[in-house]
Amino acid sequence: MLDSSSSAVPPAATGAAPPADADAPPPRVTPSRRRGVMASIVRAHPSMLWFVVPLATVSEAAEMVLPILLGMVIDRGIVDGDLTATLLGAALVIGVRLVGTLMWVITFLASQKAVLYERHRLRVGLTGAVLDPRSRRIDRPAGEVLSIATSDADKASDVLDMLPWGIPSALAILGATIWMAFQDVWLAVAMLAGIVVMVLVVRVITPTLSARYDAQQTQAAEAAATATDLVHGLRVLQGLGVQSRARAQYRRRSRIALDAALVNSRFSGLSSGLTTLVTGAMMAAVVVIAVLRGLQGELGIGALIAVVGVARQVMGSLQGLAEIPVWWASMSTSARRVRDLFADLGREVDDPALSLAALSTARDQRGDGGAHGRRAAAGGLHLARPAVSVPDGSVVALACEDVRDADAVIDAVSGRTDGGARLGEQALTPRSLAGLRADLLVEPHVVDLFDGTLREQLATRAPAGTAEDSTDGSDDAWADAALEAAGAQDLLRILPEGYDERILDRGANLSGGQRQRIALARAVAADTPVLVLQDPTTAVDAVTEQHIAEALVAARSRTDRATLLVTRSPALLRGAERVVYVKDGAVAAEGDHLTLLEREDYREMVQR
Repeated sequence: MLDSSSSAVPPAATGAAPPADADAPPPRVTPSRRRGVMASIVRAHPSMLWFVVPLATVSEAAEMVLPILLGMVIDRGIVDGDLTATLLGAALVIGVRLVGTLMWVITFLASQKAVLYERHRLRVGLTGAVLDPRSRRIDRPAGEVLSIATSDADKASDVLDMLPWGIPSALAILGATIWMAFQDVWLAVAMLAGIVVMVLVVRVITPTLSARYDAQQTQAAEAAATATDLVHGLRVLQGLGVQSRARAQYRRRSRIALDAALVNSRFSGLSSGLTTLVTGAMMAAVVVIAVLRGLQGELGIGALIAVVGVARQVMGSLQGLAEIPVWWASMSTSARRVRDLFADLGREVDDPALSLAALSTARDQRGDGGAHGRRAAAGGLHLARPAVSVPDGSVVALACEDVRDADAVIDAVSGRTDGGARLGEQALTPRSLAGLRADLLVEPHVVDLFDGTLREQLATRAPAGTAEDSTDGSDDAWADAALEAAGAQDLLRILPEGYDERILDRGANLSGGQRQRIALARAVAADTPVLVLQDPTTAVDAVTEQHIAEALVAARSRTDRATLLVTRSPALLRGAERVVYVKDGAVAAEGDHLTLLEREDYREMVQR
């Protein structure tokens, strides 16, 4: 599952809080309001319609005119023995060819630039939407999201590659048909018949191709999701000794995706075969009619060559247009998947907050303050349900009888739901979350680590002016203190390169306890005025847990810092200054851990 509201951000994110208007939540997106991705792509490039397509039309028209000009040169120059007409005609043919080639180069470069830009825009926009805390949480495998943000985003952008030749080819075919009508009505009839049959074939096969592409992309995404899950769980699989079973599972997924691709290829091949048959029959009919008219003396040799040349050019254009159903099925399916992912996140493809300009200047919410960027007290954390206050200078533990109550508290303080929680006097809601993240850090039970060194992991949200000044390892006192508070000093001995040891994505080269302690050290290094931790020690042994409890409480026991521990850990409950026992969604009792142990229900909960 992806949690777009996670407090963690990539190590590269640095800077100050975003402007106030960035705090506004994105509008709720309903199916009726979902904007088409391909329509958005085309709207973003108006020059494609008024500049590139006209130039491409000139290029396509030049290719179609060449055989006509050549026929005129033959009839009026070579056959008539007119040297001047021959030379002028040859020069005109060369000039038209050069103009057509130049127009093609310009349109090709412009369209490719637009395609690459849109691929980049969609990838960055989707990534920004996933990372934005204002987006809705989504229940999709990471591999599927990755597939949509890469493969589908690339395919959807190909609409800009299709326009510069699709529309000009259709116009050129129409012009060629009109010219054929002036030469001979039956030539135009033959071409029109071929075009009509082509349109019918395209109309029949397009829905089937779209459905096949949808199935193919879905299966490919599921295979990617399986591969991602296997890679992230590699150490666990190796520990259990079930690598062969995992390989077999991926082979099954991959085989399903392969079968879907093969079925899709067969339908694509059938489409290409039918269109080739139609265009070939049309070409044969045009050539036969033209030869008969030539034998009857109604067409000169130059005109005959022109008709055959134009017919050949039309055949090539029709075959190109025949590929549009294949392209369209692929593009529309991918565009729909991209649109649906945006909608699931509660965003739209044209969301101004997800534009390249906005995302390229956006910074994280660490804020600034003090000589080293250290934030002042925020006024504590206050919950409405259950009614609990964590004032500045205190470390409070919240022990919930029902895990659902604990999750509800985390959702409220994370701003994912409007649960009446407050940071000082400011309400914690999806609307205000982005502007308050400088003063609040919520570290959920399920943690994520990014690819990078141990120092970079700890520096993810360290206040400006601390971690940045010690990237060379000259002063790692801040990191030492964070590891000490998380009971993770031994990592400097275990990891060969110490702070320079590379940690793989999601901590794939670490044990569960090591990952959890690094995530805890990262949270402590952030030094936020208010810190919320959910079960931060479930993957460590009792001795380490006791050490962490003592060191963590010592590190956070400052007059301008407030800490909430949502946990059932006896060590953390014993170390907290005050314990609040929550039962049935309400505060049942509060006091120190030893006093609450006199309650049978509290004692049973802790001993589970």
